[in-house]
Amino acid sequence: METMEKPVAKRHFHALRLIHGGINMEARMTRAETTIEHILQDLEDLKREVRELKVYVDERFRLFEAKMDARFSALESSMRTEFRLLWAANFALAGILAKGFHWI
Repeated sequence: METMEKPVAKRHFHALRLIHGGINMEARMTRAETTIEHILQDLEDLKREVRELKVYVDERFRLFEAKMDARFSALESSMRTEFRLLWAANFALAGILAKGFHWI
């Protein structure tokens, strides 16, 4: 049985074409460069969106912090008033007990 082998020159050319990327090297490089440009553009878009998100989150946090400060201030004022009323009630109760036991 006779084998059909390619001539040495054709085999050598085929091996070189496989090693060096073939005849379409320019087209493949152009496609790779285009892909890289798109990836870089997508990265820039992501960076911009992250910056916008950071600004949005910072603003929302600032508003939340201001709202919580206002509520805590109101709560603190209310607690002060309640504390004073509690002490007044304690003194009144002590006075009533003292009067009831004829200490006064």
